[in-house]
Amino acid sequence: MIRRYSYRRFSEGRAAHWLLLPAADRVDAVESTVRSFATLRPDNPLTETGLRSEFTHHGLRSRTGQKRADLAHQPLDPVIVVAPWLVAGGAVFLLVRKAIRR
Repeated sequence: MIRRYSYRRFSEGRAAHWLLLPAADRVDAVESTVRSFATLRPDNPLTETGLRSEFTHHGLRSRTGQKRADLAHQPLDPVIVVAPWLVAGGAVFLLVRKAIRR
């Protein structure tokens, strides 16, 4: 709905159009994460983020001493990947604790 609104309301020359599109992507990511919890097989963040391959395929060595463009945001990557899972886990914990206390 956000994407449709962006294309319907704003032309491609407006900043609002382009700011709404990443917002729509974030909403889509949150929806798919929540949808995965509703299934019997939720997403596995360890395998889907490539964390295991960092240790088995020389992930750290490929980043050190290189002139790679992605090195600037590398410290933020764990926060961006793990933060939604921590927030969701905290929310589930609080809901379960509240339900138990009743």
